[in-house]
This record gives sequence, structure tokens and C-alpha cells, in this order.
Amino acid sequence: MTIENLKDADGVEIILPLDEDGDATIVFSRRDEFERAVADHHRQLARLAFLMCSDVHQAEDAVAEAYARTWPKFRRGSIDDLRPYLRRAVVNQIYGGFRRRYVERREAERRGVDWRDGVSHENATEDAQLVASALQSLPSNQRVVVVLRYFEDLSEDEIATALGVPAGTVKSRCARGLDQLRRVLTPAMDMQ
Repeated sequence: MTIENLKDADGVEIILPLDEDGDATIVFSRRDEFERAVADHHRQLARLAFLMCSDVHQAEDAVAEAYARTWPKFRRGSIDDLRPYLRRAVVNQIYGGFRRRYVERREAERRGVDWRDGVSHENATEDAQLVASALQSLPSNQRVVVVLRYFEDLSEDEIATALGVPAGTVKSRCARGLDQLRRVLTPAMDMQ
């Protein structure tokens, strides 16, 4: 038996054994083998994906992605039995899509609701604008104390130290500022 050397489409050397008559024994390259498996099993894999997700486009995408992820491993020789491996890759793609859509939907819901009080972002934005406007209506000494206390979360003693005023002054300015904010915001909030 003699051997004939050829190159496939990728430039990879193919060694073909020759039989007694000098005819080359047909040996398929990894690419040919993969393409043949895709041609033979695509319909079953697409049906499997469709039955799992009930969406033709998502099923085709999952099968195509499974092919793309499987080919490099198959080319390296890491996969012995291609059909079961492709089937599992399609199943994993569909499950991954389910998880991805679930996470996306959960994140969209989370972004759409302020979980502290169930207010949507649209309403929260309007509320923030009302609060900002009400804060601007306060005298500056009260505004500074309210912002430091409730937005910066400083204690009364920390505010007193920062402003260089007694703690009692901080308490009275904060109380008067909050009263003013309630008078301004209560009617505005009731109107929403």
C-alpha cells in the first residue's frame, strides 16, 4: 500500500492511503464530515429547538450558534460523536436563551420600579423634580442642613461640626426646613 499526499480546502495536508490497484481510499476531512453531519441532522436539530422554544427564529439562531460553538472543538478532534454533541449544544443554547431573557425581563422590571415604594421611574423623576424645586424654595441655611442630613446621611453632630454651628441650631433649622417641605410637597403629591 502506498500513500498519496493532498491538501484540503483549508490547506491542511490529507494523507490518502492507496489500495492495491493504486486507487485512493476516500477519507473525509473534518470539514467535510462536519458539513455532512449538518446536512444530515439540521432538520432534526431545528425541530428539537423549535419544540423547546416555540419560536422559529429563536430555534434557527440556537442551531446556528450550536454549530458555531461546536465546529472549533470538532476540528481539533475533541468530539468523538458529533450528533449527540450537537443535540446537547442546541439544548444548552435554548436553555441559555431562556435564562438570558428571564434575566433581561427581571432587570427591565427592576429598572421600571422603585422598590422602596413601588413608584415607576417616570413618577420618581417627576417626584424628584418636585423635591428639587421644593428644596430651592427653602432658605439656604435650612436647605444645607436638610441636604446634609437626608441626602448625605450625616448625623446632627457631624453637620454642626461641618457648619461650625451648635447642634441645637442644626436641629431647629432641620425641623423648620422639613415643615416647609411638607407644606410645599403635600399639595403637589396629592395632585398626582
